[in-house]
Amino acid sequence: MDRFEIPLDIEDVKIEAVEFTPNNEIIITVTSTVEGTRCHRCGNKIKQAYGEGREITLRHLSILGKSTSIRIKPKRYQCPYCENHPTTTQKLAWYEARSPHTKAYETHILLSLVNSTVVDVSIKEGLGYEAVQGIINRRVSEKVNWKEFKELKEIGIDEIARRKGHQDFITLVTTRLATGAWRVLGVLEGREKATVKKFFLSIPKDLRKTIRVVCSDM
Repeated sequence: MDRFEIPLDIEDVKIEAVEFTPNNEIIITVTSTVEGTRCHRCGNKIKQAYGEGREITLRHLSILGKSTSIRIKPKRYQCPYCENHPTTTQKLAWYEARSPHTKAYETHILLSLVNSTVVDVSIKEGLGYEAVQGIINRRVSEKVNWKEFKELKEIGIDEIARRKGHQDFITLVTTRLATGAWRVLGVLEGREKATVKKFFLSIPKDLRKTIRVVCSDM
C-alpha cells in the first residue's frame, strides 16, 4: 500500500495517533518533543517532570478537505527553586493558551477574510461568528518580531468589514514569503491612514529598504 506524508505545519511534536471520527473529521493526537519549560513564578528553566495538564483539542488546518484537530496533553514541570515548588504547564509556540485553535489555523482564517466578511468566513468554515471575531481580537495590534524577516519584497494591505453594511473595519497587512505563501504581519484596528502609517514606521529601516511592491485594494 502506498503511503504519503502531509506536513502539520507545527513544530516540536510527535504524532501518537490519528483518528477518523464518524463525523468525517480527523483528530491527531500528539506529544511534545520539548523537554522543560520556564517557571511561571521565577522564570528559571525547569526540567523536573510533574505529570501532564488537562487534555486540549485545537482546530487545525483541514487535511484533504476534512476538518482536522490536534489533541495534546501539555507537560507539567515542578520548580525546585521556588518556595512550595509550584508547577508550570509547558506552552508550545504553535498555539496560544487561551485559543481553541492552532496559530496556523488562525492565520488561515485571517487570510480568508480578505474580500470577505466575518459572517462569510464563519459560514464557509463552519465556525461560529464569535469564534472568528475572537481570532481577530486576539491578533489585533499583535507585535511583530521583525527579526524573523530578512526581506519584505511584497506587502499587501486589505481593509476587512466585520459586518456587511457596517462601518466597522480592520486592516490586514500581509507579506509574501520566499516560498510563495502569504504571512500575516499585522491586524490593525480600523482603516485610518494614521494607524497604517504608524505600523509601517515600526518596520526597521533595513527591512523597509527591501520592500519592492505594495498592493492595496482600492
